[in-house]
Amino acid sequence: MKNIEGSVVSEIRDLAAISLVPATEIPAIALPDNYSLESLESHQLSPSRIRQRVRLISPSSLIAYISKFKDERSVVFADKENTKIVAVLDYHESAAAANWGEHKAVYDCPFSEDWKEWASRDKKAMGQTDFAEFLENHIQNIAPISDDYKGPSGTDLLEMVLAFQETRKAEFKSVRRLQDGTFQMSYSDEKSGSGNTSMPEKISLAISPFHNGAPYQVDARIRYRLREGQLVLWFELIEPAKIVEHAFQEIVTDLETQLTDVPVFEGSV
Repeated sequence: MKNIEGSVVSEIRDLAAISLVPATEIPAIALPDNYSLESLESHQLSPSRIRQRVRLISPSSLIAYISKFKDERSVVFADKENTKIVAVLDYHESAAAANWGEHKAVYDCPFSEDWKEWASRDKKAMGQTDFAEFLENHIQNIAPISDDYKGPSGTDLLEMVLAFQETRKAEFKSVRRLQDGTFQMSYSDEKSGSGNTSMPEKISLAISPFHNGAPYQVDARIRYRLREGQLVLWFELIEPAKIVEHAFQEIVTDLETQLTDVPVFEGSV
């Protein structure tokens, strides 16, 4: 008798457990052994919803991806502080229609190699040889964009750098600014005697802040310090943060222009 009663109780328990399966488009089954709810989605021909987080390396790829998968739920978040854009393709459609937000496209606005090279040396003092070699190795970036730039071209600067490198064993006596926008350094050398060499006070770079992005004109001041015949030099980028901010805003504006039906919010998610 007890066995029969126990069997009936077990059947009632199992039926109750099965009846607790939630109403969902994703099929599931309640297993009586441990009362766990197991999804059967993996046995379907395709998933019930997209769960995806993709990382893209260009604004054009981000726009193409959003255009392909967007619907009435899709939104974009533009995080200016971290120069990061996140598109949530399955965001909440309204206050009464919540969604999972598990389909995202992310563009981290990766900095270009040229930008990272110049930014890593910004305001860092270098010896004469290291400074000259850095300029020589990055001479391709010396390319002014605006018409009002009056500094040296890449070719002119390369000639100055090569001449400057010849004085690496010289003892520098003085430095003075000239009217043509350069500063002249007087030196003495055991082999060649005394002489003068010059460097520009300001240079202009053409650099894309972000990988695969449009180039910007980035101005830099050349600084120096003369102490006991030794010359130390460095450069200071002029307002690099504003250039990054402007480049980021240009990407956001392009998103708003090309994706008119997808709202863009300033912030992060």
